[in-house]
Amino acid sequence: MEEKQLNEIIEILEERFSPSEIIEILNDISDEKIEDYAIKNDICVRCGSGLVVHRWKEDRGEFQGFPCFEDMSELCCENCGETY
Repeated sequence: MEEKQLNEIIEILEERFSPSEIIEILNDISDEKIEDYAIKNDICVRCGSGLVVHRWKEDRGEFQGFPCFEDMSELCCENCGETY
């Protein structure tokens, strides 16, 4: 994260939190939490574009003599193609 972005985030946090609370908040933020938040909100972690659901059926052979398929899906970025 660039210093300018971090300063803007700190300014926003200062409106609601004390300096010690801000330090706790910033220390608790991990890359995993940021990635989870982005994906939950359909935002690509890599480029910030929207995510779309890509769905397909995958062949699983047969079950009791009948063809068997599994529904599969993944989130895919509209811009850079990254998948989640």
